[in-house]
Amino acid sequence: MSTVPPTFAEQPRGALVVGGARGIGRGIARALADRGEIVVVADVDHEAAAACARELRDGGHDASSVQLDVTDVTQVREVVSAIDRKTPLATVVASAGVALKCPLEDVEPAAYDRLMAVNVRGVFFVVQAAARAMMPRRQGSIVTVCSTSGFTASTGPMTVYDASKGAVRLLTQAAAREVAAKGLRINAVAPGTVETALTLGLASSSELDALGASRVPLGRLGRADEIGAAVAFLTSDEASYITGHVLVVDGGWLA
Repeated sequence: MSTVPPTFAEQPRGALVVGGARGIGRGIARALADRGEIVVVADVDHEAAAACARELRDGGHDASSVQLDVTDVTQVREVVSAIDRKTPLATVVASAGVALKCPLEDVEPAAYDRLMAVNVRGVFFVVQAAARAMMPRRQGSIVTVCSTSGFTASTGPMTVYDASKGAVRLLTQAAAREVAAKGLRINAVAPGTVETALTLGLASSSELDALGASRVPLGRLGRADEIGAAVAFLTSDEASYITGHVLVVDGGWLA
């Protein structure tokens, strides 16, 4: 007796969060797991990615981890393809990123190249690999993680970082326009300052609290789970007519 194979909509929904081991990425992974997706946490730090996946499984979610260095394009393509073959990817989030707080006149080429390799080149090839996997099904949602620094200069000396996030913003919009006719949606979230290990490496907790109180209209910094909620919305069916959009989640910082 023959059976009709399930449609993509009826299949388990796979979600890949690249850079999902800590901070904002971890908040995104949890939000997608809470929605019921089968989450793979990918990160260059596999130990931290495995800990995140284990925490999600302890909460009753279906989650696993994989080591992934976004600066290795071959690895990006192989990992995304392998995950998609196991569980078709409905959602891919490119959230891997590094920061560089350094006066413009002191930036060394090696530091510049490393940041751009992760924040721009890495994002591009994650988006490309995700699009390649999703195009045959003509369905899927990709989200990049931009920043308010993609719209305005940071308060500290972070010219290279700011330039990288501006690049991600336009990359997202251009890619979204290009693949829309193939059934894919690509959007970005642009967090303001969120208290994570990354931001605490740039300023003290007291400095960040003072920044939130003085510069953010809502009077506080953001939380990783709030960024996760924004990504969950952008990749949901409720956002089916949204593509090429950069959703700013900053407590009113840019207002």
